[in-house]
Amino acid sequence: MQVIVCVDDNGGMMFNKRRQSRDRVLCEYVMRLSESHQVYMSAYSAKLFSEDDRIVVSENYLEEASGEDFCFVEKEPLKAFENEIKKLIIFKWNRVYPADQYLDIDPEKMTKVQEEEFVGFSHEKITMEVYEK
Repeated sequence: MQVIVCVDDNGGMMFNKRRQSRDRVLCEYVMRLSESHQVYMSAYSAKLFSEDDRIVVSENYLEEASGEDFCFVEKEPLKAFENEIKKLIIFKWNRVYPADQYLDIDPEKMTKVQEEEFVGFSHEKITMEVYEK
């Protein structure tokens, strides 16, 4: 599976059971990035995206996704799925937000194959890093 996460400069993902930030340009970017593949996510995350028949909403989406499917992960721990992750796509907000939940896998155990920056709607700079096994 291919996992997509958004983190702050400290690897934070959530604070007080809520996402740290959001950006509609990033959501559009995620859907372009996934091309013709399905994008699995929770109902919580699906509220961020425009309606698209490639989005699969399930509370067990990490167990259901396979192969080349994408998973947009905001709040679920990833450690238990580390062996199934073929590609990890990290979007960095390039800011520090309050956080009490962090990315629980180390991307440095993978190989960074791409890095690029783009301008979001509410963020001057969003950095995308792509890691592969």
